[in-house]
Amino acid sequence: MSQSFKERRVKTYFRKIAPQYDLVNTLVSFGFHHHWRKFTVKKADLRPGQQVLDICCGTGLITKDLAEKVSPDGNVVGLDLSPSMLAVADQNLADSPWRHRIRLVEGNALSLPFADNSFDRAVIGYGLRNVSDMRQALRELFRVLKPEGKAIALELATPPYPVFKQLHYLYTSLILPLVGSFLTGNKDPYLYLYRSVQVYPDPQQVAAVFREFGFTQVHFDQLCWGIATVHIGTKPALFPPQ
Repeated sequence: MSQSFKERRVKTYFRKIAPQYDLVNTLVSFGFHHHWRKFTVKKADLRPGQQVLDICCGTGLITKDLAEKVSPDGNVVGLDLSPSMLAVADQNLADSPWRHRIRLVEGNALSLPFADNSFDRAVIGYGLRNVSDMRQALRELFRVLKPEGKAIALELATPPYPVFKQLHYLYTSLILPLVGSFLTGNKDPYLYLYRSVQVYPDPQQVAAVFREFGFTQVHFDQLCWGIATVHIGTKPALFPPQ
Protein backbone atom coordinates (compact mmCIF):
# COMPACT_ATOMS: atom_id res chain seq x y z
CA MET A 1 0.00 0.00 0.00
CA SER A 2 1.46 3.37 -1.00
CA GLN A 3 2.07 6.07 1.58
CA SER A 4 -0.36 8.52 0.01
CA PHE A 5 -3.10 5.89 -0.37
CA LYS A 6 -2.95 4.84 3.29
CA GLU A 7 -2.92 8.46 4.44
CA ARG A 8 -5.98 9.26 2.32
CA ARG A 9 -7.82 6.19 3.55
CA VAL A 10 -7.07 6.86 7.23
CA LYS A 11 -8.03 10.51 6.81
CA THR A 12 -11.34 9.46 5.23
CA TYR A 13 -12.10 6.97 8.00
CA PHE A 14 -11.51 9.52 10.75
CA ARG A 15 -13.58 12.12 8.94
CA LYS A 16 -16.52 9.72 8.95
CA ILE A 17 -16.32 8.69 12.60
CA ALA A 18 -14.92 11.84 14.26
CA PRO A 19 -18.21 12.97 15.89
CA GLN A 20 -18.77 9.57 17.57
CA TYR A 21 -15.11 8.64 18.04
CA ASP A 22 -14.86 9.12 21.81
CA LEU A 23 -18.21 7.50 22.56
CA VAL A 24 -17.42 4.45 20.44
CA ASN A 25 -13.96 4.13 22.00
CA THR A 26 -15.47 4.13 25.47
CA LEU A 27 -18.05 1.50 24.58
CA VAL A 28 -15.87 -0.88 22.57
CA SER A 29 -12.96 -0.71 25.05
CA PHE A 30 -15.34 -1.03 28.03
CA GLY A 31 -13.87 2.23 29.30
CA PHE A 32 -10.32 0.89 29.46
CA HIS A 33 -9.05 3.52 27.01
CA HIS A 34 -9.42 6.13 29.76
CA HIS A 35 -7.06 4.09 31.96
CA TRP A 36 -4.60 3.66 29.08
CA ARG A 37 -4.62 7.40 28.45
CA LYS A 38 -3.98 8.25 32.10
CA PHE A 39 -1.20 5.66 32.28
CA THR A 40 0.45 7.14 29.18
CA VAL A 41 0.38 10.65 30.61
CA LYS A 42 1.82 9.38 33.90
CA LYS A 43 4.67 7.68 32.04
CA ALA A 44 5.50 10.98 30.34
CA ASP A 45 6.80 12.17 33.73
CA LEU A 46 5.80 15.76 33.04
CA ARG A 47 6.76 18.89 34.93
CA PRO A 48 5.38 22.43 34.87
CA GLY A 49 6.87 24.60 32.16
CA GLN A 50 7.72 21.82 29.72
CA GLN A 51 7.05 21.94 25.99
CA VAL A 52 5.07 18.91 24.80
CA LEU A 53 4.03 17.60 21.38
CA ASP A 54 0.98 15.34 21.06
CA ILE A 55 1.26 13.64 17.66
CA CYS A 56 -1.90 12.14 16.15
CA CYS A 57 -3.77 13.98 18.90
CA GLY A 58 -7.19 12.99 17.57
CA THR A 59 -10.00 14.42 19.67
CA GLY A 60 -7.63 16.03 22.14
CA LEU A 61 -8.24 13.95 25.26
CA ILE A 62 -4.55 13.19 25.80
CA THR A 63 -3.71 16.76 24.81
CA LYS A 64 -5.96 18.06 27.57
CA ASP A 65 -4.34 15.85 30.20
CA LEU A 66 -0.86 16.85 29.07
CA ALA A 67 -1.70 20.56 29.32
CA GLU A 68 -2.90 20.11 32.89
CA LYS A 69 0.39 18.45 33.88
CA VAL A 70 2.66 21.17 32.41
CA SER A 71 0.54 24.07 33.67
CA PRO A 72 0.65 26.91 34.44
CA ASP A 73 3.45 27.94 32.10
CA GLY A 74 4.08 24.92 29.86
CA ASN A 75 2.73 24.53 26.33
CA VAL A 76 1.24 21.65 24.35
CA VAL A 77 0.96 21.33 20.58
CA GLY A 78 -1.61 18.84 19.31
CA LEU A 79 -0.98 17.69 15.75
CA ASP A 80 -3.25 15.57 13.59
CA LEU A 81 -3.71 14.73 9.92
CA SER A 82 -7.50 14.95 10.13
CA PRO A 83 -9.25 18.35 10.20
CA SER A 84 -12.40 16.58 11.38
CA MET A 85 -10.66 15.16 14.45
CA LEU A 86 -9.07 18.53 15.18
CA ALA A 87 -12.50 20.16 15.08
CA VAL A 88 -13.71 17.72 17.74
CA ALA A 89 -10.52 18.34 19.73
CA ASP A 90 -11.22 22.07 19.67
CA GLN A 91 -14.66 21.39 21.18
CA ASN A 92 -13.27 19.00 23.80
CA LEU A 93 -10.64 21.52 24.85
CA ALA A 94 -13.02 24.48 25.11
CA ASP A 95 -13.56 24.04 28.85
CA SER A 96 -9.90 23.52 29.72
CA PRO A 97 -8.48 26.30 31.93
CA TRP A 98 -5.24 25.80 30.00
CA ARG A 99 -6.76 26.19 26.51
CA HIS A 100 -4.55 29.24 25.91
CA ARG A 101 -1.54 26.96 26.39
CA ILE A 102 -2.67 24.51 23.71
CA ARG A 103 -2.14 24.93 19.97
CA LEU A 104 -3.81 22.60 17.46
CA VAL A 105 -2.01 22.04 14.16
CA GLU A 106 -3.03 20.10 11.06
CA GLY A 107 0.04 18.19 9.99
CA ASN A 108 1.70 14.91 9.08
CA ALA A 109 3.63 12.80 11.58
CA LEU A 110 6.05 11.89 8.79
CA SER A 111 7.08 15.50 8.25
CA LEU A 112 6.65 17.44 11.47
CA PRO A 113 6.52 21.23 10.95
CA PHE A 114 8.82 21.95 13.89
CA ALA A 115 12.49 22.73 14.36
CA ASP A 116 14.98 20.23 15.72
CA ASN A 117 15.20 19.94 19.52
CA SER A 118 11.90 21.74 20.17
CA PHE A 119 10.07 19.59 22.73
CA ASP A 120 10.74 18.07 26.15
CA ARG A 121 8.22 15.31 25.52
CA ALA A 122 6.54 13.84 22.45
CA VAL A 123 3.50 11.62 22.85
CA ILE A 124 1.83 9.65 20.08
CA GLY A 125 -1.42 7.86 20.88
CA TYR A 126 -2.73 5.19 18.49
CA GLY A 127 -0.65 6.78 15.74
CA LEU A 128 2.27 4.47 14.93
CA ARG A 129 -0.16 1.85 13.65
CA ASN A 130 -1.89 4.36 11.38
CA VAL A 131 1.06 6.11 9.77
CA SER A 132 2.28 4.74 6.47
CA ASP A 133 5.93 4.60 7.61
CA MET A 134 6.54 3.92 11.29
CA ARG A 135 10.30 4.33 10.90
CA GLN A 136 9.95 7.78 9.39
CA ALA A 137 7.52 8.77 12.15
CA LEU A 138 10.01 7.73 14.84
CA ARG A 139 12.83 9.46 12.98
CA GLU A 140 10.83 12.69 13.00
CA LEU A 141 9.82 12.23 16.61
CA PHE A 142 13.46 11.81 17.61
CA ARG A 143 14.45 14.90 15.61
CA VAL A 144 12.04 17.31 17.31
CA LEU A 145 12.79 16.12 20.84
CA LYS A 146 15.29 18.04 22.94
CA PRO A 147 18.31 16.11 24.23
CA GLU A 148 17.15 14.03 27.22
CA GLY A 149 13.58 14.41 26.00
CA LYS A 150 11.23 11.44 26.16
CA ALA A 151 9.03 9.78 23.56
CA ILE A 152 5.91 7.95 24.74
CA ALA A 153 3.83 5.86 22.34
CA LEU A 154 0.48 4.29 23.22
CA GLU A 155 -0.73 1.68 20.78
CA LEU A 156 -3.10 -1.25 20.46
CA ALA A 157 -1.53 -4.66 20.06
CA THR A 158 -2.29 -8.35 19.77
CA PRO A 159 -2.21 -10.06 23.19
CA PRO A 160 0.66 -12.55 23.52
CA TYR A 161 -1.31 -15.03 25.62
CA PRO A 162 -3.13 -17.72 23.56
CA VAL A 163 -6.53 -17.51 25.29
CA PHE A 164 -6.66 -13.71 25.22
CA LYS A 165 -5.28 -13.70 21.69
CA GLN A 166 -8.20 -15.83 20.48
CA LEU A 167 -10.79 -13.79 22.37
CA HIS A 168 -9.24 -10.60 21.05
CA TYR A 169 -9.38 -11.96 17.50
CA LEU A 170 -13.07 -12.85 17.80
CA TYR A 171 -13.96 -9.52 19.37
CA THR A 172 -12.03 -7.26 16.99
CA SER A 173 -12.81 -9.18 13.80
CA LEU A 174 -16.51 -9.89 14.39
CA ILE A 175 -18.09 -7.93 17.24
CA LEU A 176 -16.23 -4.63 16.96
CA PRO A 177 -17.16 -3.97 13.31
CA LEU A 178 -20.81 -4.71 14.08
CA VAL A 179 -20.87 -2.38 17.08
CA GLY A 180 -19.00 0.30 15.17
CA SER A 181 -21.37 0.02 12.24
CA PHE A 182 -24.41 0.26 14.52
CA LEU A 183 -23.09 3.36 16.31
CA THR A 184 -21.59 5.24 13.36
CA GLY A 185 -23.26 3.76 10.29
CA ASN A 186 -19.86 2.73 8.96
CA LYS A 187 -18.09 -0.52 9.67
CA ASP A 188 -15.06 -0.01 7.40
CA PRO A 189 -13.00 1.98 9.95
CA TYR A 190 -13.44 -0.81 12.49
CA LEU A 191 -12.51 -3.53 10.02
CA TYR A 192 -9.43 -1.45 9.27
CA LEU A 193 -8.67 -1.23 13.01
CA TYR A 194 -8.77 -5.03 13.29
CA ARG A 195 -6.54 -5.51 10.24
CA SER A 196 -4.06 -2.84 11.29
CA VAL A 197 -3.63 -4.39 14.74
CA GLN A 198 -3.06 -7.80 13.17
CA VAL A 199 -0.13 -6.59 11.05
CA TYR A 200 1.36 -4.20 13.61
CA PRO A 201 4.78 -5.36 14.90
CA ASP A 202 4.99 -6.94 18.33
CA PRO A 203 6.33 -4.84 21.24
CA GLN A 204 9.85 -6.25 21.00
CA GLN A 205 10.03 -5.30 17.31
CA VAL A 206 8.74 -1.79 17.98
CA ALA A 207 11.29 -1.38 20.79
CA ALA A 208 14.02 -2.41 18.35
CA VAL A 209 12.97 0.36 15.96
CA PHE A 210 13.11 2.88 18.82
CA ARG A 211 16.71 1.81 19.46
CA GLU A 212 17.51 1.84 15.75
CA PHE A 213 16.82 5.57 15.62
CA GLY A 214 18.91 6.42 18.63
CA PHE A 215 16.55 6.20 21.59
CA THR A 216 18.03 4.91 24.83
CA GLN A 217 16.43 3.56 28.02
CA VAL A 218 13.84 1.94 25.76
CA HIS A 219 11.17 -0.12 27.50
CA PHE A 220 7.47 -0.87 27.27
CA ASP A 221 4.52 -1.69 29.49
CA GLN A 222 1.74 -4.02 28.39
CA LEU A 223 -1.75 -3.16 29.62
CA CYS A 224 -4.87 -5.33 29.90
CA TRP A 225 -3.09 -8.59 29.08
CA GLY A 226 -1.29 -7.03 26.13
CA ILE A 227 -4.25 -5.39 24.38
CA ALA A 228 -2.46 -2.05 24.65
CA THR A 229 1.23 -1.21 24.93
CA VAL A 230 3.06 1.94 26.03
CA HIS A 231 6.59 2.38 24.67
CA ILE A 232 9.05 4.83 26.20
CA GLY A 233 12.42 6.00 24.88
CA THR A 234 14.82 8.82 25.72
CA LYS A 235 16.84 10.98 23.34
CA PRO A 236 20.43 10.98 24.63
CA ALA A 237 22.11 14.16 25.88
CA LEU A 238 24.33 15.84 23.31
CA PHE A 239 27.20 15.88 25.79
CA PRO A 240 26.79 13.17 28.43
CA PRO A 241 28.22 14.03 31.86
CA GLN A 242 31.81 12.92 32.34
